[in-house]
Amino acid sequence: MIREWGVVVGGLLLLGGGAWWLHARSEANRLVRSDPQAVFADPQLMRYVHQRGTVVYAAHCAGCHGRDRHGDVSRGIPDLADDNWIYASDAVDLEHTVTYGIRSGHPKSRNVAEMPGMALTRQLTFSEVDDVVEYVLSISAQPHDAEAAERGHRIFFDKGNCFDCHAGDAKGVVDYGVPALTGPSWVYGGDRATLRNSVFGGRHGKCPAWIGVLSPADIRAVAFDLVPPASRPGRNAVL
Repeated sequence: MIREWGVVVGGLLLLGGGAWWLHARSEANRLVRSDPQAVFADPQLMRYVHQRGTVVYAAHCAGCHGRDRHGDVSRGIPDLADDNWIYASDAVDLEHTVTYGIRSGHPKSRNVAEMPGMALTRQLTFSEVDDVVEYVLSISAQPHDAEAAERGHRIFFDKGNCFDCHAGDAKGVVDYGVPALTGPSWVYGGDRATLRNSVFGGRHGKCPAWIGVLSPADIRAVAFDLVPPASRPGRNAVL
């Protein structure tokens, strides 16, 4: 009798596990097939996005971006929890970034813009680098040398050609992945020493491509779960 009950219980557990697996597979397939707008408008799919996306993030993204998603400025790991994104933060853009990475070596990775080392390439002298840094400190409302900042302003729009990437208002261009220089959020940090290192030697941050490592459903789940609430179509969707 005990053995028979064990067989029954084991069978029920197998049936339950199989039903759960089939349900998860069904949700994953539906997530991949659905238009992004439809995903955010579907409470059931959004619950799956959050549940699965959280698991995928913890396993593959938290090691760099942190479990709290605040990144690490000491390594130039962007904060994913605020509203200041290097690239656009809508669902399609984030899915592209997760899929192909940034300077990952994949032909479809994001690699249009890269911060050159302005002194290493001899485009600017050491003193000109310092002046540009003072200008950046001034536009980010930090203590600065006013005279040096004025010289840096001219360099920013002339010899340095900095405005061509960072834009005339220095707020960056998400289409190219160029960060804002106005603070308060920074990829590598906005203090004088860090800014000088950035302008002097350049920055070349990378993010791996997850295509071929994660399934399309897992990529979409973690990407959509990272979309800030303000950027979500159908923001009334229930998690």
